[in-house]
Amino acid sequence: MVVALLAVTIGGIAVISTRVVHEEFRKFEVDVHVPARAAPATPADLAAFARERHADAVLFDAQRRLVATTFHPSRMELHAGGTLTIVDGMAKKMVRGGLRTADGGYLFLLPKDDLPTPRRTLDRAFVWIFSVAALFGIAMAVAIARWIANPIERLTDATRRMERGDLTVRVAPGGGPELGALAHGFNAMAAALDRNEALRRRMVTDVAHELRAPLTNIRCELESMQDGLTAATPERIASLHEETMHLARLVDDLQTLSLAEAGALEIAPRAVAMAALVRRASASVTADGPSDLLVMADPTRTVQILTNLLTNAMHYSDDVRVSWRREGNEVRIDVADRGPGIAADQLPHLFERFYRVDPSRSRHTGGAGLGLAIVKQLVQAQGGRVWAESAVGVGSRFSFTLPVAESS
Repeated sequence: MVVALLAVTIGGIAVISTRVVHEEFRKFEVDVHVPARAAPATPADLAAFARERHADAVLFDAQRRLVATTFHPSRMELHAGGTLTIVDGMAKKMVRGGLRTADGGYLFLLPKDDLPTPRRTLDRAFVWIFSVAALFGIAMAVAIARWIANPIERLTDATRRMERGDLTVRVAPGGGPELGALAHGFNAMAAALDRNEALRRRMVTDVAHELRAPLTNIRCELESMQDGLTAATPERIASLHEETMHLARLVDDLQTLSLAEAGALEIAPRAVAMAALVRRASASVTADGPSDLLVMADPTRTVQILTNLLTNAMHYSDDVRVSWRREGNEVRIDVADRGPGIAADQLPHLFERFYRVDPSRSRHTGGAGLGLAIVKQLVQAQGGRVWAESAVGVGSRFSFTLPVAESS
């Protein structure tokens, strides 16, 4: 398409420009080569004049009568306005732009066909110029087409490899800013899919790990009782109940997280005092904030957020503090502790499902790793934001926001 467009454009320009130049050239060709003061006055002068210029010449008087000519076609006729018609056999030619002589006549200079006239030279120049321009345009069109097509081909190949399951494929940006942006978008998508696939595999492993321990304990206790090795004492029954409740909490957390991520979690926001929500979550922590500050939130879900954050903080420190304040159209709530702190490289992963700072996943150093993931989903479902700040050896602070509810 680009080559066809170039060919039509260049060809059209060549034809139009050639015709225009020819018309303009005819108007002054004789004036350029034959100054008025040098116009021949007699037939002998006309013949000598024509020989010097390697051309044929025709001279007419003021009444448009033929005075002299150096060639003899079948018929010649000078029309009003200075247009000369030459008929030679079957050929007919119209000549314009004759020179007016001093006595009011017309002088026409006609270059011989076998000589390189200015018009022929000009035609050849046009042919070369537009041929070179066409070749250059075609070469540029092919180069541009390849410049655009190569990144698209690489992207298509990468898409096919991804379709076959290779999520590590990436493409090099190229082909201009638009295709470069497309390549960056593809790489970001591929990275997200690769990351999600890794999270999915890790989640399956983590779920299996979290379920295996309590199920193993329950099975061992029950088999021991069945074999008569141990008695069903209240302590053993309490232990089995604790393991069962652990499994129930894990299933409930997974269900809550699944509903929140799918956007199917029921949220019933209403205006409620932030201080009241903090007291419902825990009455044993230090609280600092205006008692009359209202938030637009679901009380049950907000208490669940605070409970998860406070439980997590109290697991690492006895010095836990909750504070809240208004910032614009939001209320910022902070849960701070003076625990051991969290390394900076672990902060971006704290709100991922089943992520644990302790890689051994011991139950003594934390839960299943779903609490903070649930906190993130519950906060976002209520139109807020959540983040964490920490310094090793100083403590951690988990913050989230909720919309302000203006008091009526």
